[in-house]
Amino acid sequence: MASKRDLKKSINKLTFELISECFSYKAFHPKKKHNKTDAAMANILKTRNELINKINHPIAKEDYKKNRTYYREVIKDQKDMVSVMDTLA
Repeated sequence: MASKRDLKKSINKLTFELISECFSYKAFHPKKKHNKTDAAMANILKTRNELINKINHPIAKEDYKKNRTYYREVIKDQKDMVSVMDTLA
């Protein structure tokens, strides 16, 4: 398992990339209404905040196996953040 610090860095990096993609989409499609894009950005930021909160406050601190599965779920949720971009097309 990666350290919490590295996990937070990767979440922040992914969030930055997704938000910049949303802004690029808005710039290259000026005639479209951007309700979906704005909703996608809000969803990305909400998910980011939830994931950082999960990392900062784990459920079971002493139990190694529970922590391992808990952080694997956080990593899975991080990978699911990318699926938000499918709603823009």
